[in-house]
Amino acid sequence: MVIAFDIDDTITRHPPFFSFLTKALVEAGHQVVIITFREDRRMVSADLARMGIVFTKLVTSTTKDLLAADPDKWKARVCKRMGVEVFFEDMPEVLQHLGESVVGMMPVNRDHRLDLLAAHRADEIEPL
Repeated sequence: MVIAFDIDDTITRHPPFFSFLTKALVEAGHQVVIITFREDRRMVSADLARMGIVFTKLVTSTTKDLLAADPDKWKARVCKRMGVEVFFEDMPEVLQHLGESVVGMMPVNRDHRLDLLAAHRADEIEPL
């Protein structure tokens, strides 16, 4: 499988979990792709190493990339090009552009869960 991860507000939300997950995926023979709007590859690699994140490919952005197209669509295009099957990303604006074959996984904290429930809830659903 090809599994992709965003860094900011995704991996950074719980680095120990994502360190465990990325190591397990790579050890099992899967491709782990990091897709980020960050530009400085050296700094990104250092940050990922410090957090214990293992990956097989790193895709960074450039200001030119983001100015040339809608930033929310940029990551979806990268996912398509890389054959990503599962993408961990915190921004619903990005996830909405993924192809039908890509499973979008969005980490949320308690405040986000409550916002999502308020926006999409039926009266019988209560937060835990």
